[in-house]
Amino acid sequence: MNKRGKILELGYTMSTTQMATTRLLESKFYGILLASIIITGIFVSSAMSSLNSSISIPNSAIIAAISPLHVEGRYIKDVNNNTVVLRGVNKVEWADQPGGTWMGIPVNSISSWNPTNVATELISMQSWGINLIRCHQAIEQWLYNIEQHRQMLKEFIQLAAERGIYVVFDGYSVRNYANGATQDPLPYPPYQTTPGANTIITSGQDYINYMVSVASELKGYPNVIFELWNEPNGNDAAKASWFSVAQRCINAIRATGADNLIIFQWDYNCWANLDFPPPSGSAATMDWVWQANLTDSLGNLVYSTHIYRCYGAFQRSGGRAWTLADIQLAFQYFLFPNVTTKYPLIIGEIGCDLAYTGDELTHELSAFDTCMTLFDQMGISYTPFWWRDIGIFRLHGGAPHFTANAAGNILVAHL
Repeated sequence: MNKRGKILELGYTMSTTQMATTRLLESKFYGILLASIIITGIFVSSAMSSLNSSISIPNSAIIAAISPLHVEGRYIKDVNNNTVVLRGVNKVEWADQPGGTWMGIPVNSISSWNPTNVATELISMQSWGINLIRCHQAIEQWLYNIEQHRQMLKEFIQLAAERGIYVVFDGYSVRNYANGATQDPLPYPPYQTTPGANTIITSGQDYINYMVSVASELKGYPNVIFELWNEPNGNDAAKASWFSVAQRCINAIRATGADNLIIFQWDYNCWANLDFPPPSGSAATMDWVWQANLTDSLGNLVYSTHIYRCYGAFQRSGGRAWTLADIQLAFQYFLFPNVTTKYPLIIGEIGCDLAYTGDELTHELSAFDTCMTLFDQMGISYTPFWWRDIGIFRLHGGAPHFTANAAGNILVAHL
């Protein structure tokens, strides 16, 4: 769903106090190979180095190794062939600030970058059991390295790896959101909506070149996952164009030597009117997976979609559905069983709208819980929206304690 609406309804500005950290519980992590040595500037053993998974952490003098991931059929696996289910949260502020927002403080430049704040917040995420953070990005920040964006991003990725957390690098807008950007439907002309975006990315090839730059610099981080674009959408011409550009992106990323997972999505989200099932009634399904017919020389493709009950994911004539039976039916309409018999699936966003009251809030919370229960049963990965203490989709109460709210408690129970 369009985050311009989500963010503007919060009255978001660059000065907004954001983010948080939580109580410290035992860390959980699925399919991770984590070795730490308190020693500066020395690689781990040659056996670990051979996995191409060593990361030097200059801030803490800790060297950590986190398992690279690959796809086998419908499963994501680590180097020990353990099945990995990725569960975490969305952290969107990299599209707003060059250094993101940590402990409620927007980081506008390298001079205000504070690795301690980053580590503290990551510890809070880790305490929930989070092993994946999905991060929105603005293209211009990477291309022009605004305020040394790349350095700050890499330090964040390193600190996340140290704590057994994977990071999705997810393109969201061409320009910095705080500078007037909108959520661009596609990152290249004529599909951009941000003023001036066409001077930064002038063509589909320009976007491919951008992804090559990203892959070339980040391929050495085994905890990085590339997502080609957030909620790409448009008419039939846009769809055909995106499928073509996405295939060329995949080929170009692999040509850099990057073997990281690549996530692909089409359209905003999945939704259906359960009283008028497809094809006789309107529905947004994942049939585009077969229409796109993408190939990857390494087979490391993961497919993604989003789900928001408050935006009509489970619709009945009488209102928004919420029961187990209705959600199971919706998943059938969305073609989730069809996708997950062949490919890994990640729900990149699912939101629990806490603006509701009374019975409708109860139904919203119940549907949120039911969705994640079904995801767990089906082996589907997911990252709810969002790791913030403001807005209708907030998950916690903010710094310094980052106490989970009603929606956050449901998420924690599934992590």
